[in-house]
Amino acid sequence: MIISFSRAGVTSSPRPIVILAILAGCAGLALVPMAAMAQQRARPAPAAAAPAAAGQGQALLLETAGKWQAFSSQQGRAKVCYALSKAESRLPANLRDVEGLLFVATRPTEGVRNEISFVMNFDLKEDVEHQAIIGSERFALVAKGQNMWLKNPAEEPRMLDSLRKGAGLEIKGTSKRGNPTADKYSLSGMSQAVKRAEDACK
Repeated sequence: MIISFSRAGVTSSPRPIVILAILAGCAGLALVPMAAMAQQRARPAPAAAAPAAAGQGQALLLETAGKWQAFSSQQGRAKVCYALSKAESRLPANLRDVEGLLFVATRPTEGVRNEISFVMNFDLKEDVEHQAIIGSERFALVAKGQNMWLKNPAEEPRMLDSLRKGAGLEIKGTSKRGNPTADKYSLSGMSQAVKRAEDACK
C-alpha cells in the first residue's frame, strides 16, 4: 500500500516537504512506503499529489525507545531518516478509529534536518490556526488536507528543544467540519529516537 499527500497553500517556508505515512498496528508501528511530495510553499496555488514511485525502498526500523521509533528509508540516491510516534489519545471519540502520527524527519539531499510534521488522518480546516502545546509553550500550526506543519518553520529548533525537555505534547486542531480536536503524545524516548534518526542520515 502506497499513500501520498501534498502540501499547498502555505506561504511560510520555501522548503519542499516530504511526509512518510504509516499504518499503526496493535502491537507496534508497521511502516508503509510512500511517495515523496515536493511543494514550493511560496506559491499559494495547490499542488497535485505526486504519484507513488514504483519500487520504493521499504523503511528499516533502527530503534525503539519509549513511545517512539526511528527509521531510515532509501529511495534511489535520496535517504530519509525519521523518528515517529502515534497519538496516545484522541478527541472527539468518533476519531478514535484513525490515528494521529508525529514525524521528525531528516533528508540530507534536501538540506532538511529534524522537520516536524503531523499526519492527522482526518480532513482539517485550512483557514484557521491550529496549535501544538508543550508545557507552557505554544506553537502555531497550519494544515493542508490531513497534514499539519509549523506555521513558522524557523521555530522548529525551539519546538524540538521543547519536545526533548517535555513530558507530553497536545495538538489542538479543528476538523474540516469545524469541530475541535485534541491529540496527546508521550515524549518518552523522543530524544533517543530523533538522535538515532539524525545519526543514520549524517
